[in-house]
Amino acid sequence: MVGSEESAFQLPVQLVGFPFIIMAVRLTNFVKKLSYALNPETYRSRNRRALTFGGEVTEPYDPQDVEKYIIGEFGTRACVFERVCAHYATRAQAQPRPQMDWSNVFSQYKQSPDQAKELYLLSVFLGDIVGSPQLCHQLGKKRGCNEHLLDGPQT
Repeated sequence: MVGSEESAFQLPVQLVGFPFIIMAVRLTNFVKKLSYALNPETYRSRNRRALTFGGEVTEPYDPQDVEKYIIGEFGTRACVFERVCAHYATRAQAQPRPQMDWSNVFSQYKQSPDQAKELYLLSVFLGDIVGSPQLCHQLGKKRGCNEHLLDGPQT
């Protein structure tokens, strides 16, 4: 009479095991996503993350490719304000997550003649996003804008 000692209700292992496994996987994914969201490195561009690791700095962009892209997007008259681009690139290297001085950027934008407004913003964002003064100088040599197009200082 061994059978009479067993309980009448048996809980299958799958009924307990699968929900436990599913909850463990979901909890693990949640913790991963939470740690990713709370990490300040998450909100930096890949280029800036590479800059913060230090070590040997290699130029991630080919100046000829950047020049071709600029010409393709902005036309053959496109140029880069070398000084503006280099200023924001140096700033991006010094402070991996700087706050942009928007009042200064927009005051320079408003002071620029109509033909230079778009090129001024191109130079600002190219320097800030790429963070390479060397690339700015190389582009300035090839596709430099006349600095007299900008009125006032470019800081």
